[in-house]
Order: sequence, then C-alpha cells, then structure tokens
Amino acid sequence: MMSFFYIMYSSFATSVRIMNNKLIALIILCVASFASAQSSPSAGASTPQEHRGFYSNMSFGFAYNWYDNSREDVLDYNSRYDMDHYEFSGFTFPMSEFKFGIAFENLVAFHLDFNIGFFSGTLDFSNEKRTSICTSDGVCAEVRQTEKERDSESSDANSLRTYFGFGATFYPFRDICSPLNGFFVGGSVGYTLFVTLSDGIGEETSGNGGFGFELEIGKEWWISDHVSFGFGFGFAHTSIAWKVNDSHKSDNVLSLSFRMTRG
Repeated sequence: MMSFFYIMYSSFATSVRIMNNKLIALIILCVASFASAQSSPSAGASTPQEHRGFYSNMSFGFAYNWYDNSREDVLDYNSRYDMDHYEFSGFTFPMSEFKFGIAFENLVAFHLDFNIGFFSGTLDFSNEKRTSICTSDGVCAEVRQTEKERDSESSDANSLRTYFGFGATFYPFRDICSPLNGFFVGGSVGYTLFVTLSDGIGEETSGNGGFGFELEIGKEWWISDHVSFGFGFGFAHTSIAWKVNDSHKSDNVLSLSFRMTRG
C-alpha cells in the first residue's frame, strides 16, 4: 500500500513539473497573442485607451493559499464516528488567471474567469474518533480520542487549486487625464476544486471543492492605445462543501498579480 501511494505521489510531483513547464509556454503564447492582436488591423477598430468591446485579461503573480478541510466517516450509525482533519498552507508563483468577456461604456467589463495554481507548502493531519457509550438505563457518554501527526522534516505537500467563475471589473475613473484613470475594482463568483498530496504524513491525501468568490483591487496604465499593464491585490474565499464540519470548511487565497489587459 505504501509503495502504491509513493508511486502516486511521484507521478503527481512529476506532473507538477510538467505542468509548470507548460504554464511557462502558455505565458509566452499569451504574450505573443497580445502582441499579434495589437499589430493587427482590427486592433484599431475600438476607441483608443478605453474599455469597450472585446475584453481580455491575463495575470500572473504570487499567491498564498491556506485551508481547513475535513472528512467524516460514520463507522457505526449508533455510536462511532471517525473524523480526519487537514490544514494546508503554501505559496505559488505563478498563479495564473485569465478573463474573457465584453466591456461597456469604458466603465465595466463582464467576463468569465479561470485561474490555476500549483502550491508548495505543508499539510497537517489529525484524526478524531468519537464513541458514545450508553448504559442499560439510557445514560450515554461520549468518548473522544485524538491522534495528531506532524513531521517537520518531511511534511512537504503539493496542492493543485483551480477556480472557474463569472465576474465583473469596474473602472470608475474614465477621464484619461485623471491620475486615477486605470484604477479598478472587480469580483466574481464561482466554483473551486483542489487536491493536495503529502509525503510527510504517511498516505494522506486531501481534496475538496465548493462555491466561493474572488475580490480584486488595483491599478493599470495604458502602454498603447489598446493594451494596459498593471497590478492587483486579490482575496478569494471558498466554503468547502463535501463531508466537512463547521470548523473545517474554508479555503482562502491572498495574491499579488501583474496584469495585462486588452480592451
């Protein structure tokens, strides 16, 4: 069994390296596409330095992810429960996000959102067993047994997190002469999925999903008539949905991203 999970983990780690290489290639391809769109005749069809018509954004940056996740198994419907708790924290660069949609009146853009990140960090695991012991006169007492495992030298973990949603970005300062031109606030709602593997706590694997939201605030500067470059600070939160208790059901991300926008 241990060898099976070791092979599984090795395959995951290899996949992460391959995906990182593909991600770099995707970044180069996206930048080339932006350059091609900028030089094409159709690029001059929209109003210069205004957000109108087709809108696209790509961002790459640093991100910190942490979550509390749990898995509850009912061993005996009358008396016994088995709860596994997982706590992960880790960083990534780059976390990549892509938005595609349409902008109106140089004020608001509505778009589909997709992001993905491969996080490296630590995964802490604990297990709690609960047993209700009842006497013949109907008096019951709950017995809890908690087991915790943590190996600071080998608890490294790799986590894949992805998000898909729908959102909007607002550019409230439309005067190109204003120093606040390019300031934006945005947000989206969507669905998150993640899976984490660790080689430091035996065979533990954590994964879950749920509905959540993303918020972002930042500033962009026009570098040509139709392309702007800037940065954004983001926060994302997901309420985990599957087999969780109230104290272990949140996934969170803080990010600093560098953005390139067309439209």
